[in-house]
Amino acid sequence: MDDTVTATIEEARRLLGEGHDKRAADLLAIAANECRDSSKAATIKTLAEQGRGRAGLFGKRRWDEAIRLCDEQMTAGSPSGG
Repeated sequence: MDDTVTATIEEARRLLGEGHDKRAADLLAIAANECRDSSKAATIKTLAEQGRGRAGLFGKRRWDEAIRLCDEQMTAGSPSGG
């Protein structure tokens, strides 16, 4: 599953570069949901925050799910989280 997450992150990165933000946001949410690695979660969150930062007023919410899932993953993966 880890290779699938990596491939999904890279596809989302490519889509962001091409301006396909809606599909990229969907893929990042899928990757965040499947991710069990805090360093990959950090990468997903960074990409989602970049997408959210350039989104218009009504497009920002599509990025929130990926960011929320990454925050949960990074908290669960920390020594004090759980």
